[in-house]
Amino acid sequence: AIKTEVAIDNFSFSPNTLTLPARATVTCTNRDNVPHVVASADNQFQKSAVLQSGQSFSHTFVTTGTYSYFCSIHPRMTEKSSSSKHQPTPTT
Repeated sequence: AIKTEVAIDNFSFSPNTLTLPARATVTCTNRDNVPHVVASADNQFQKSAVLQSGQSFSHTFVTTGTYSYFCSIHPRMTEKSSSSKHQPTPTT
């Protein structure tokens, strides 16, 4: 299984766009000194608990599609992941 790390740092997701194969797991780790919550823009997965600095949230994208998510505490923070049947290289 593919595992990809996303940093939450300086009120942004890095990288902020990913292209992944189906069944890839994305782990978002809060590197800010303020809390964040990772939430699906279209309710395709359950949001994370409040992530304090150093805490992480993981989600496996089981089916192909495009998934947009954001921080529900700071809604201007957005991320997009695309999942396909192929195994492309993660992009930024």
